[in-house]
Amino acid sequence: MCIKRRILTEYVTLDIETTGFNPQKHKIIEIAICKVKDGNIVDEYTSFVNPKQPIHYAITEITGITEDMLKKAETIDIVIPKILEFIGQLPIVLHHSYYVMGFLKQNCINLNINLDNQVIDALPLCKKKLPHLKIYTIKAISKFLENDNVEIDRLIDYARWTFRVFEKVR
Repeated sequence: MCIKRRILTEYVTLDIETTGFNPQKHKIIEIAICKVKDGNIVDEYTSFVNPKQPIHYAITEITGITEDMLKKAETIDIVIPKILEFIGQLPIVLHHSYYVMGFLKQNCINLNINLDNQVIDALPLCKKKLPHLKIYTIKAISKFLENDNVEIDRLIDYARWTFRVFEKVR
């Protein structure tokens, strides 16, 4: 029996920064998306998100995002419709989809918006194709695959590297 696999030529990679790990009580503070077509990034979207509450200093230490950076940013109720329009019906490729989709779906539920795009998690693919690695962060995988200096300064860099990693391990 021959099973045809659908060739994925268009998709988005996406990543988020948050104020914690619980989608029901913590907030998204940054979103970055790369739109991919035929093996190339063709468009990008990135936005800070105003959580309408102070952020803990530990979050600033981890993310580099300060309250000043978020003050004038749009709130999630404005950002979510924009990102969903940007994504359209394209499949969403993530690294650690459970975490990211938990936040996206919770915010969509809060806004009575449906999010039913196909989701592909690059993490299990990496674990299958690279079983000898001890750490499966995007940065660690990228350094192994690229064998050079991997610069990740902002969240959009994570979305770009998710694209590069996914293209190599799929």
